[in-house]
Formats: sequence, C-alpha cells, structure tokens
Amino acid sequence: MNFFPFHPGDYMLRTAHLDPIEDLAYRRLIDLYYVNEAPLTGTPEELARVIRLRSNAAEVSAVLREFFIEEDGTWNHGHCDDVIEQYRAKAKQAAENGKNGGRPKKTKQEPKANPEETQPVISDNPEETGSKANQEPITNNQIDQDQEICAATAAPAPAENLQKIIVPDQPKSSRGTRLPADWTLPQEWRDWAAANRSDISVDLEADKFRDHWHAATGTKATKADWLATWRNWVRNANTSRNVHAFPAKSRYTNLPQVNADEIRAKTEENKRLGVRRANF
Repeated sequence: MNFFPFHPGDYMLRTAHLDPIEDLAYRRLIDLYYVNEAPLTGTPEELARVIRLRSNAAEVSAVLREFFIEEDGTWNHGHCDDVIEQYRAKAKQAAENGKNGGRPKKTKQEPKANPEETQPVISDNPEETGSKANQEPITNNQIDQDQEICAATAAPAPAENLQKIIVPDQPKSSRGTRLPADWTLPQEWRDWAAANRSDISVDLEADKFRDHWHAATGTKATKADWLATWRNWVRNANTSRNVHAFPAKSRYTNLPQVNADEIRAKTEENKRLGVRRANF
C-alpha cells in the first residue's frame, strides 16, 4: 500500500522520548511494514541493513523491542495490522463495486453523525491513544454541527451591544454598459474637449471614439462612466501626424545664373591649357 493515515499528535505523544536516530528508525520500520503489508522479518541487524541504518543496529533493536511484538521470527505491530486490514477491506469492496458497474447509489440521505460519538478522546495511556483513539480525522460535517450546537446554546447578546454586531450593507458596484449604438457627442462633452484640447479636432476624435468602442468586444467594451472615458480619450489624443513643416529654403537658390556658352568656352580653354578642373 502506498498510503496510510498518519496522526502527528498521536505519533509525537508516543515517540517524544526517542532520540533522532531512534525516531528515524521507527519511521522507516513503519514504512517498510506498510509497503510489504506484512510483519517485519529478520534480526535487528538484518532490518537495520534494510532501512539503511546498519551502523545503528542497537537503536533499531531498541525500537523493535519497544514498539513491536516478536512472534515466530517476525515483528508484529498491532496498529499497522489494523490499518492494513481496513485498507484491504476497502480495496475488496471497490473491486466488487467495479464488477457490479460502480458504487451503488444511495436511496436516502444518511443522518449526520452525532459529534459526541465521533469526537476523538485522548487517553492517559499513550499506548491506547496511539493504537485505537483518534484514528479518524474530524470531518467538515462534524465541525458544522458543532458550530450549530454552540450557536443554539449561546446566550443572546445584550441589547446595548447589538449596534456593534450589526454590519452595515456594503454598496454594490455599478455594472458597466456599452456605448449606445446611436451615440452622438453631447454638447457639454464637446465644450470640455474644446476648452482643454484646442490643438485637436473634436469632431474627428468623437468619430474615432464612437467607432473604437462600437468595434470593441468583451469586458473591456463596457464602462461604468462614459464621460470619464471620453475625458481620458481627449487627454491622450495625438495631434495630426500628416502635417509636415515646409523644408528650409536652399542656400543655393540665390546664386547668379551661368550662361551655357560661357561654360563651354571655359571648358575649351581648360583643355587648351591642360587644366583638369574648372577654374570658375
């Protein structure tokens, strides 16, 4: 079996006197017991080698003789045997349910268990507490029933303290709505935009605003305050990017014009003189 119930409170109560090596040996011996689903077999020295504590055979032997019962060359543990038996019974029942098509349906609702009968009791005897008591954890149904009993038996609060107990109703947040299909820019919205952003086209931004939110989908398309949304839209609006400044005037536009005949004459003179570059 790969799972077994473990109750830390019971374990600590029974093993508080063990040193770290003895505690480790006990845990490993229990794990080996559950994995094999059978009593431990072998001498303390052999079992110490199996649980990887061969240099601490004395501690392993002390734990075996304190918590286990030796019978016919095997080491038995009463609580482990009970858990294994319960595990096998549940496995057998699950196999039978599988053959019959699954777990049978309940015909009627089972009554809640009486918390007085199911509450764990810690005995003064550590051996009894570890082996029998507190083997089943407290369920949620038991906790709910305990709370109901405490509420029914509790004394009513004084009248002067009722004001402290009553919690005022919290305001519910308003749900967002989509921009109406026939939305047009209200005049007061237009005036606000013109007063705060004189560098943009209010009509153009209104068209962009309407088309954007009509095309949006999902939860982002709904807003609780469309006026605030419009103000943010106007604040974040960019000026037109299609307007470009005129290029700077060229510094060569005022140069005097040159006659073509004069250029040819200078070129011929340079060839005659052997000049490779123009001298004008």
